[in-house]
Amino acid sequence: MGPPSAAPHGGHRPWQGFLITASLLTFWDLPPTVQFTIEALPSSAAEGKDVLLRACNISETIQAYYWHKGKTAEGSPLIAGYLIDVQVNIPGTAYSGRETIYSNGSLLFQNVTLEDAGSYTLRTINAKYDSDQATGQLHVHQNNVPGLPVGAVAGIVTGVLVGVALVAALVCFLLLARTGSIRRDLREQRPPASTPGHGPSHRSAFSAPLPGPRTATPLYEVSVGHGCSGPTGPKGPRIYSQQHLAELRFRKTQ
Repeated sequence: MGPPSAAPHGGHRPWQGFLITASLLTFWDLPPTVQFTIEALPSSAAEGKDVLLRACNISETIQAYYWHKGKTAEGSPLIAGYLIDVQVNIPGTAYSGRETIYSNGSLLFQNVTLEDAGSYTLRTINAKYDSDQATGQLHVHQNNVPGLPVGAVAGIVTGVLVGVALVAALVCFLLLARTGSIRRDLREQRPPASTPGHGPSHRSAFSAPLPGPRTATPLYEVSVGHGCSGPTGPKGPRIYSQQHLAELRFRKTQ
Protein backbone atom coordinates (compact mmCIF):
# COMPACT_ATOMS: atom_id res chain seq x y z
CA MET A 1 0.00 0.00 0.00
CA GLY A 2 1.61 3.12 -1.11
CA PRO A 3 2.29 6.19 1.10
CA PRO A 4 -0.43 8.84 1.39
CA SER A 5 -0.11 11.62 -1.06
CA ALA A 6 1.04 14.94 0.38
CA ALA A 7 -1.21 18.01 0.28
CA PRO A 8 -0.43 20.26 -2.63
CA HIS A 9 1.62 23.29 -1.72
CA GLY A 10 0.08 26.69 -2.35
CA GLY A 11 -3.55 25.45 -2.33
CA HIS A 12 -6.42 27.21 -0.41
CA ARG A 13 -7.80 25.46 2.61
CA PRO A 14 -11.65 25.48 3.05
CA TRP A 15 -11.59 27.22 6.43
CA GLN A 16 -9.79 30.22 4.95
CA GLY A 17 -12.76 30.86 2.65
CA PHE A 18 -15.16 30.83 5.58
CA LEU A 19 -13.09 33.48 7.39
CA ILE A 20 -13.10 35.83 4.38
CA THR A 21 -16.88 35.46 3.96
CA ALA A 22 -17.54 36.18 7.64
CA SER A 23 -15.34 39.29 7.50
CA LEU A 24 -17.24 40.66 4.50
CA LEU A 25 -20.62 40.04 6.12
CA THR A 26 -19.50 41.78 9.32
CA PHE A 27 -18.31 44.83 7.32
CA TRP A 28 -21.56 45.04 5.36
CA ASP A 29 -23.70 44.84 8.53
CA LEU A 30 -22.04 47.88 10.17
CA PRO A 31 -24.57 50.78 10.27
CA PRO A 32 -23.39 53.85 8.37
CA THR A 33 -22.61 56.89 10.48
CA VAL A 34 -24.68 59.90 9.32
CA GLN A 35 -24.00 63.36 10.70
CA PHE A 36 -27.19 65.04 11.90
CA THR A 37 -28.00 68.59 10.82
CA ILE A 38 -30.04 71.57 12.02
CA GLU A 39 -32.72 73.19 9.83
CA ALA A 40 -34.59 76.42 10.68
CA LEU A 41 -38.32 76.57 9.86
CA PRO A 42 -38.90 79.15 8.50
CA SER A 43 -35.41 80.04 7.33
CA SER A 44 -36.05 83.76 7.98
CA ALA A 45 -38.75 84.68 10.48
CA ALA A 46 -40.42 88.01 11.15
CA GLU A 47 -40.10 89.52 14.58
CA GLY A 48 -42.76 88.13 16.92
CA LYS A 49 -43.22 84.81 15.06
CA ASP A 50 -42.33 81.26 16.15
CA VAL A 51 -39.31 79.37 14.75
CA LEU A 52 -38.48 75.66 14.94
CA LEU A 53 -34.83 74.54 14.85
CA ARG A 54 -35.40 71.00 13.65
CA ALA A 55 -32.82 68.28 14.26
CA CYS A 56 -32.50 65.99 11.23
CA ASN A 57 -31.02 62.45 11.04
CA ILE A 58 -30.92 61.95 14.81
CA SER A 59 -29.75 58.49 15.95
CA GLU A 60 -32.09 56.32 17.98
CA THR A 61 -29.39 55.71 20.58
CA ILE A 62 -29.38 59.32 21.78
CA GLN A 63 -30.10 59.69 25.50
CA ALA A 64 -29.85 63.45 26.03
CA TYR A 65 -29.96 66.76 24.09
CA TYR A 66 -28.31 70.04 25.04
CA TRP A 67 -28.92 73.29 23.15
CA HIS A 68 -26.31 76.07 23.34
CA LYS A 69 -26.42 79.62 22.00
CA GLY A 70 -23.23 79.87 19.94
CA LYS A 71 -21.25 78.29 17.13
CA THR A 72 -19.94 75.49 19.37
CA ALA A 73 -21.09 73.84 22.57
CA GLU A 74 -17.77 74.46 24.28
CA GLY A 75 -17.81 77.78 26.08
CA SER A 76 -21.31 78.78 24.87
CA PRO A 77 -24.16 79.40 27.35
CA LEU A 78 -26.61 76.53 27.80
CA ILE A 79 -30.23 77.26 26.84
CA ALA A 80 -31.78 74.01 28.02
CA GLY A 81 -31.24 70.25 28.18
CA TYR A 82 -33.62 67.35 27.57
CA LEU A 83 -33.35 63.89 29.11
CA ILE A 84 -35.16 61.26 27.10
CA ASP A 85 -35.61 58.82 30.01
CA VAL A 86 -37.53 61.30 32.16
CA GLN A 87 -38.79 63.50 29.25
CA VAL A 88 -38.16 66.79 30.99
CA ASN A 89 -36.60 70.13 30.00
CA ILE A 90 -33.75 71.37 32.18
CA PRO A 91 -33.32 75.18 31.79
CA GLY A 92 -29.84 76.64 31.50
CA THR A 93 -28.29 80.06 31.99
CA ALA A 94 -29.46 81.35 28.57
CA TYR A 95 -33.05 80.15 29.03
CA SER A 96 -35.65 82.93 28.49
CA GLY A 97 -38.85 80.94 29.01
CA ARG A 98 -39.66 80.92 25.29
CA GLU A 99 -37.64 77.80 24.36
CA THR A 100 -38.92 74.20 24.35
CA ILE A 101 -36.95 71.04 23.46
CA TYR A 102 -38.90 68.11 21.99
CA SER A 103 -38.12 64.40 22.27
CA ASN A 104 -36.64 64.34 18.75
CA GLY A 105 -34.12 67.05 19.70
CA SER A 106 -35.80 69.97 17.91
CA LEU A 107 -35.90 73.37 19.62
CA LEU A 108 -38.96 75.65 19.41
CA PHE A 109 -38.53 79.42 19.72
CA GLN A 110 -41.69 81.37 20.55
CA ASN A 111 -42.12 85.09 19.84
CA VAL A 112 -38.62 85.60 18.46
CA THR A 113 -36.90 88.97 18.67
CA LEU A 114 -34.05 90.55 16.75
CA GLU A 115 -31.71 89.67 19.63
CA ASP A 116 -32.48 85.94 19.12
CA ALA A 117 -30.82 85.90 15.69
CA GLY A 118 -27.54 84.02 15.52
CA SER A 119 -25.97 80.55 15.75
CA TYR A 120 -27.34 77.68 17.86
CA THR A 121 -25.60 74.37 18.54
CA LEU A 122 -27.18 71.05 19.51
CA ARG A 123 -24.99 68.59 21.44
CA THR A 124 -26.16 64.96 21.71
CA ILE A 125 -25.03 62.16 24.05
CA ASN A 126 -25.72 58.51 23.19
CA ALA A 127 -25.90 55.39 25.37
CA LYS A 128 -22.11 54.99 25.29
CA TYR A 129 -21.70 58.60 26.43
CA ASP A 130 -20.28 59.60 23.08
CA SER A 131 -20.94 63.23 22.19
CA ASP A 132 -21.70 64.82 18.84
CA GLN A 133 -22.85 68.30 17.81
CA ALA A 134 -24.26 70.32 14.91
CA THR A 135 -24.90 74.05 14.40
CA GLY A 136 -27.76 75.94 12.75
CA GLN A 137 -28.61 79.59 12.04
CA LEU A 138 -31.63 81.58 13.19
CA HIS A 139 -32.51 84.61 11.02
CA VAL A 140 -34.96 87.27 12.25
CA HIS A 141 -36.07 90.43 10.38
CA GLN A 142 -38.23 93.39 11.35
CA ASN A 143 -41.96 93.15 10.91
CA ASN A 144 -43.38 95.10 7.91
CA VAL A 145 -46.87 96.37 7.07
CA PRO A 146 -49.28 93.36 7.26
CA GLY A 147 -50.22 92.03 3.85
CA LEU A 148 -47.76 94.20 1.91
CA PRO A 149 -44.29 93.07 0.82
CA VAL A 150 -41.28 95.31 1.08
CA GLY A 151 -41.34 96.13 -2.65
CA ALA A 152 -44.97 97.23 -2.53
CA VAL A 153 -44.34 99.53 0.43
CA ALA A 154 -41.36 101.11 -1.35
CA GLY A 155 -43.47 101.61 -4.49
CA ILE A 156 -46.25 103.32 -2.53
CA VAL A 157 -43.82 105.67 -0.81
CA THR A 158 -42.15 106.55 -4.13
CA GLY A 159 -45.51 107.25 -5.77
CA VAL A 160 -46.59 109.54 -2.94
CA LEU A 161 -43.34 111.52 -3.14
CA VAL A 162 -43.63 111.91 -6.92
CA GLY A 163 -47.25 113.08 -6.58
CA VAL A 164 -46.31 115.68 -3.97
CA ALA A 165 -43.49 116.96 -6.19
CA LEU A 166 -45.83 117.30 -9.20
CA VAL A 167 -48.45 119.19 -7.16
CA ALA A 168 -45.80 121.56 -5.80
CA ALA A 169 -44.47 122.23 -9.31
CA LEU A 170 -48.00 122.94 -10.61
CA VAL A 171 -48.71 125.37 -7.76
CA CYS A 172 -45.44 127.23 -8.39
CA PHE A 173 -46.23 127.48 -12.11
CA LEU A 174 -49.70 128.93 -11.44
CA LEU A 175 -48.31 131.46 -8.95
CA LEU A 176 -45.63 132.60 -11.38
CA ALA A 177 -48.15 132.94 -14.21
CA ARG A 178 -50.54 134.95 -12.04
CA THR A 179 -47.74 137.22 -10.79
CA GLY A 180 -46.59 137.90 -14.37
CA SER A 181 -50.14 138.79 -15.47
CA ILE A 182 -50.57 141.26 -12.57
CA ARG A 183 -47.26 142.94 -13.36
CA ARG A 184 -48.22 143.26 -17.02
CA ASP A 185 -51.56 144.88 -16.12
CA LEU A 186 -49.87 147.37 -13.80
CA ARG A 187 -47.34 148.23 -16.48
CA GLU A 188 -50.11 148.96 -18.98
CA GLN A 189 -52.08 151.15 -16.53
CA ARG A 190 -49.08 153.21 -15.38
CA PRO A 191 -48.80 156.72 -17.14
CA PRO A 192 -45.72 157.28 -19.27
CA ALA A 193 -42.83 159.00 -17.61
CA SER A 194 -42.25 162.62 -18.64
CA THR A 195 -38.87 164.05 -19.60
CA PRO A 196 -37.73 166.84 -17.26
CA GLY A 197 -38.24 170.24 -18.87
CA HIS A 198 -40.27 168.90 -21.76
CA GLY A 199 -43.58 167.92 -20.16
CA PRO A 200 -45.54 164.82 -21.09
CA SER A 201 -44.80 163.12 -24.36
CA HIS A 202 -48.41 163.53 -25.56
CA ARG A 203 -51.24 165.86 -24.69
CA SER A 204 -54.72 164.81 -23.83
CA ALA A 205 -57.92 166.83 -23.84
CA PHE A 206 -57.52 167.44 -20.10
CA SER A 207 -53.85 168.30 -20.15
CA ALA A 208 -53.96 170.89 -23.00
CA PRO A 209 -52.89 174.37 -21.83
CA LEU A 210 -55.55 177.10 -21.53
CA PRO A 211 -55.53 179.73 -24.27
CA GLY A 212 -53.88 183.02 -23.22
CA PRO A 213 -55.22 186.51 -23.82
CA ARG A 214 -55.40 187.51 -27.45
CA THR A 215 -52.71 189.85 -28.54
CA ALA A 216 -54.01 193.10 -29.96
CA THR A 217 -53.51 193.22 -33.66
CA PRO A 218 -52.76 196.69 -35.02
CA LEU A 219 -55.24 197.85 -37.63
CA TYR A 220 -55.17 200.83 -39.98
CA GLU A 221 -58.36 202.84 -40.17
CA VAL A 222 -59.09 206.11 -41.98
CA SER A 223 -61.23 208.67 -40.16
CA VAL A 224 -64.09 209.92 -42.29
CA GLY A 225 -66.07 213.12 -41.69
CA HIS A 226 -63.48 214.85 -39.50
CA GLY A 227 -62.11 217.28 -42.10
CA CYS A 228 -59.60 214.89 -43.55
CA SER A 229 -59.77 214.46 -47.27
CA GLY A 230 -57.37 211.61 -47.47
CA PRO A 231 -56.44 208.52 -45.58
CA THR A 232 -53.49 210.24 -44.03
CA GLY A 233 -53.30 213.04 -41.57
CA PRO A 234 -50.60 215.47 -40.88
CA LYS A 235 -48.61 212.85 -39.03
CA GLY A 236 -49.44 209.88 -41.24
CA PRO A 237 -51.99 207.14 -40.72
CA ARG A 238 -53.33 206.48 -37.25
CA ILE A 239 -52.97 203.10 -35.70
CA TYR A 240 -55.94 201.87 -33.68
CA SER A 241 -56.30 198.75 -31.64
CA GLN A 242 -59.42 196.67 -31.72
CA GLN A 243 -60.46 198.06 -28.33
CA HIS A 244 -60.03 201.64 -29.58
CA LEU A 245 -62.08 200.89 -32.69
CA ALA A 246 -64.87 199.46 -30.56
CA GLU A 247 -64.96 202.69 -28.48
CA LEU A 248 -65.10 204.82 -31.63
CA ARG A 249 -67.99 202.77 -33.05
CA PHE A 250 -69.82 203.13 -29.73
CA ARG A 251 -69.43 206.92 -29.83
CA LYS A 252 -70.76 207.11 -33.41
CA THR A 253 -73.91 205.25 -32.48
CA GLN A 254 -74.73 207.76 -29.72
